[in-house]
Amino acid sequence: MNTQHLIVTPMRRHDVDECAELSVQAFADYEYFTHFYPDRDECLQFMRAMIRSEYRTTRRRAHFLVGRHEGQPVAVADLFAPEWRKPSDLQYLLHGWGRVLRLPKQDTVKAWLDMDTRAGHYCHTLLGGTTWYLSSLTVDPHQQGKGYGREMLMEHVVSHIRQLGGTRLCLFTNSESNLRFYQHLGFAVADYQELDCQGQTMGSWSLVKEL
Repeated sequence: MNTQHLIVTPMRRHDVDECAELSVQAFADYEYFTHFYPDRDECLQFMRAMIRSEYRTTRRRAHFLVGRHEGQPVAVADLFAPEWRKPSDLQYLLHGWGRVLRLPKQDTVKAWLDMDTRAGHYCHTLLGGTTWYLSSLTVDPHQQGKGYGREMLMEHVVSHIRQLGGTRLCLFTNSESNLRFYQHLGFAVADYQELDCQGQTMGSWSLVKEL
């Protein structure tokens, strides 16, 4: 177990691509992506184009927290405040979404985007008032098992939300091991659905925690 605390700061412009790559590596074997892109090279190509554009587009709208150990980013949290509004298509195009549109297999890209919308729908309906949404929490795969994910969530994310008047946090996961992790930290399942992923079924749990 890690005994040295993270240094956590907001994500700056010069951090975006490095943080996006950390998330790509963390999610590289996640069924959320591999069900659609079983070929690893195609999967990484899609993830890099999509995640980089997402981070660049939403950097000023979302609340990104970067956890560093010995100066290196090892964890990234992406938070949506209650007043969150999705950027326009133009904003995405101005921040690199054209790379996604130039990828091969655009039918697969569309299918993934439709699935992603369905997976996050319940949490988006909860946004408002004092409810925040944790869009993603990623830890460098080489640094997992050291307690960084728990520290980011329970110390830094929760503290950040409380300082801004938040009283509830929601998120979703499609991994049973992640589900157990969040339940152990006091999150309760608020919604469950099964998502169709290119002919395969994937569970999706939406969870809520009162802060």
